[in-house]
Amino acid sequence: MKGTIIFSIHQPRYSIFKLFDTLFLVAAGRCIYHGPAPDVLPFFASVGFTCEEHDNPTDFLLDVSQGEYQSNLPLTDESSWTDPEGEQDKLIHYLNNAYEKSPLFAGIKQEASDISSSSSKLSTVISSTVEVLKKSRLSEIFYVSQRTFRNAFRNPALVGMQIGTSIFLGILIGLIYINTDHSTNVGVRNRLGAIIFIVTNQVFSSLSALDVFIKERPFFQHENISGYYHVSTYFMSKIICDVIPLRTIPSLLFSVIAYFMVGFQRTAAKYFIFFFGIFSTTICSACLCFLVSASVQVFGKRSISLKLPLFVFF
Repeated sequence: MKGTIIFSIHQPRYSIFKLFDTLFLVAAGRCIYHGPAPDVLPFFASVGFTCEEHDNPTDFLLDVSQGEYQSNLPLTDESSWTDPEGEQDKLIHYLNNAYEKSPLFAGIKQEASDISSSSSKLSTVISSTVEVLKKSRLSEIFYVSQRTFRNAFRNPALVGMQIGTSIFLGILIGLIYINTDHSTNVGVRNRLGAIIFIVTNQVFSSLSALDVFIKERPFFQHENISGYYHVSTYFMSKIICDVIPLRTIPSLLFSVIAYFMVGFQRTAAKYFIFFFGIFSTTICSACLCFLVSASVQVFGKRSISLKLPLFVFF
């Protein structure tokens, strides 16, 4: 699958500059160079602007186009200037006239005229440019989920803190209610207290889901408007990539530690009922955070918007 990628590079270093094929330099709305990147320094040297040996070519080009080399402006072609208002305008007029008189401009002009005169070649270029790449919904979910997973693992501190916090809280709750007796008087109250504590912990441990949609809202709006993927694709990929690493694994570790330390019934069926309850509580609280994150646009409003749903939840 082929496509065109357009991006912006601010002040690239020389190793990146060497990868450029063609340069188009504009100063004050006028073209001062358009041609192969390796020929840009020889061109400017031919018109009186020489880049020093250890200077970055991109910084040199910016300085020239912004008038930083005014003292080196040649005065041999002053008659070609059309009454410039200032020194920078004088420099831009000079560079524009020098480029229009160069063989590079003649070659670009000839190439443009050849393309415009050849209607069949032009139609081929247009048809190849506007070709629509067909993609299925599953492929969209796969690639968006893959990108989301990579972004998550580029910041492993979030996953590590989520898992580490679940282990710590599981041990803490287990030590508070360790080996609770099975009596119908004090034991019942202790087990109910442990369950309430566990549910509260699972609800507030899902608050990390508040940042899911707020931080990436500008990127999502740009990509969705550009037709990269559907809204449902982005939502499903976020659910998949958030539920598995940040909800399922911590809930599993927390339930294993807390369940057996508190001393609940040691049977597989009872344990899976306990784990399913914890997992359902985590998913419900995470979905509530998703709702708040998708509803507000200002980062500071999320805590205010979450107070009422949490009050109703409890």
